[in-house]
Amino acid sequence: MLAGVRFRSRCGSFREFAVRSPSRRCMKAFPRGWRLSRCERSWLLAGALGLVIFGAVLEKRTALRHQPMTDLGAFSCQAWAAWHGGDIYGTTDWHGWHCQYPPGFAILFGPLAHPLPEPLPSLAPGERRTSANTPWGYGVQGGNFYGLHRDNFRFFVIVAVWYMASVFFALFSAHALACALEGNRLRDEPPADRFSRRRWWALRLIPLLVCIGSIGTEWSRGQVDLLMLAAIALGLYLAASLREFSAGFCLSFPATVKLFPALLLLYPLWRWRWRMSAGVFAGLAFFLILLPGAVFGPRKTVDVYQTLSRVLIKPSLGQGTDKSRSTELTAMNNTDNQSLLAGIHNWTHHDVPRRKRPEEASPLARRAVYATGLVLLAGVALAMRLRRSDSPLELLLSTGLLMGAALVIAPVAHNYYYLLMLPLIAALVDYGMPRNPDGPWLMKVIVPVVVFMVFDLSRACPWREISCAIGEHLS
Repeated sequence: MLAGVRFRSRCGSFREFAVRSPSRRCMKAFPRGWRLSRCERSWLLAGALGLVIFGAVLEKRTALRHQPMTDLGAFSCQAWAAWHGGDIYGTTDWHGWHCQYPPGFAILFGPLAHPLPEPLPSLAPGERRTSANTPWGYGVQGGNFYGLHRDNFRFFVIVAVWYMASVFFALFSAHALACALEGNRLRDEPPADRFSRRRWWALRLIPLLVCIGSIGTEWSRGQVDLLMLAAIALGLYLAASLREFSAGFCLSFPATVKLFPALLLLYPLWRWRWRMSAGVFAGLAFFLILLPGAVFGPRKTVDVYQTLSRVLIKPSLGQGTDKSRSTELTAMNNTDNQSLLAGIHNWTHHDVPRRKRPEEASPLARRAVYATGLVLLAGVALAMRLRRSDSPLELLLSTGLLMGAALVIAPVAHNYYYLLMLPLIAALVDYGMPRNPDGPWLMKVIVPVVVFMVFDLSRACPWREISCAIGEHLS
């Protein structure tokens, strides 16, 4: 009896004793902690198999092709230039693409650096480029498959490592955001009762499935937005755990990779969370100044930022005369740009073929975007100021709305950027799901999430390739 009282004081109830008992029947019905049920193991195995197949296809279309179909080469070559004294904004990959990010990212990407491409050999008049006269990395006429050889083995490893890292970033982001909403630690085990455990899985898997179109595009392109998302998710988790300085430091990192996430940094200022603001400034100083200064030296760091401003920042804002990045990023009619500015520009010139439209957006269109952004920011600021406390749910909602405003204001927004809406999606899913077995789903919250998922999937689907394949089959 005394033993029973002692156990009750430790576990809280005799019902929990039944859950924790080693009975095979109880363990099958209510798996304890990280011990997975047969159904959970089956679904996880199916998901892992799907990721492996996706990775195999990714390797075939990147490292195993004559010319890799990925953006990863630009990052790897820029990292090589950063660590070997090269020009990080003059270096290109096999496609002739530049890396457009601040120097801190190139330094951190050093472990996945790749030697700069070999120059293309000249050909005799009328000679065609084939595998015999063209090094790996460049396009040739004929079959695209190249196979695994010594000259592309390093890039094969780089693609595999970055893909596995990107998968981890996606899973970690969903888990960290869910833990922030639940008030749990990252290492806490799932609950044991059936309803809570299903809700635990749903809060992690549903946001990922909602954003799967953008996430899949990100994986196939070899981009870095999932790394930014992981930093944001970790920052929000630390903020919900009241570790303010560390949270601000993590939230500052995405703004040192791409410029538009800088709007997230308005949150600690508007909410008067000064320790978080101090972490933000410390992170910006470290990634933007101290790290490049330590690797490049002060003078070269200044020169690097002057080049970045000339080739990217000013052209993105419609200023300056440098056009070296117009075909890759800044021109309105050369890239897959989903921004509001591109939408206004294309609608204004809808009667003109895309390639013949003006490359620069008009000043009126830019002013309209800025005015829309100010209205959105004013609404978010008003909503945040009306809240007297910051619950984890309100934290994710506020930062998610700021990220949405950033995507509207940004002059360039590629289709995979929308995976950065995962914090907002996770908050809406948590708010819309029932909190007890008899509770209802809040459809007014879930329906917008479903609409977002439909548009995200439809945008990511290669409709042009599918229609061409169907046309060839029918003909």
